[in-house]
Amino acid sequence: MEKISILDFIKGLPFFEHFSEDEKSCLINSKGLFEKYSAGEIIIKQGAIESWLFIILQGKIKLSKEVNSNIDKSRISLTDSEEIVVKELDIGSIFGEISLITDRPRNVTARASSNEVAVLKITKEILESFDKSIQMKFQKQLLTKLAENLDDMNTEFIKLKTVIKKGLKK
Repeated sequence: MEKISILDFIKGLPFFEHFSEDEKSCLINSKGLFEKYSAGEIIIKQGAIESWLFIILQGKIKLSKEVNSNIDKSRISLTDSEEIVVKELDIGSIFGEISLITDRPRNVTARASSNEVAVLKITKEILESFDKSIQMKFQKQLLTKLAENLDDMNTEFIKLKTVIKKGLKK
């Protein structure tokens, strides 16, 4: 992707709607911001400790969680863990924001699920290199996205709880 086309592209992403043209240009001119992946490649790994987030520019990403039902950390398990797909993300989606903010280990694995995936990778260092106005806009957009995700999770939880209650009554 060329910088001109990337600039035109991010103009249409809701995350960047409050950024000025100069701020968007400043953002895409940062070094090491863009990465490409092929289908099946891991972008982030559950348990890794990393301080960056991604915005999908092209393709799709699958988020999955490895679940170990009977594993004690001090022992070896003979049972296989299960990988559950949590969500599939499209162009414009953000992932990895919780680890950027909290420095906690990744709680999911993100894997490219389409043939070509291009992402914008924002590290803490890159974010801190911007002037305060860009940092503030970025943080505001992250908070908005986190609130939207929390609201979506609450809705899904209520739906799931309702289905379980109906199933138990039968």
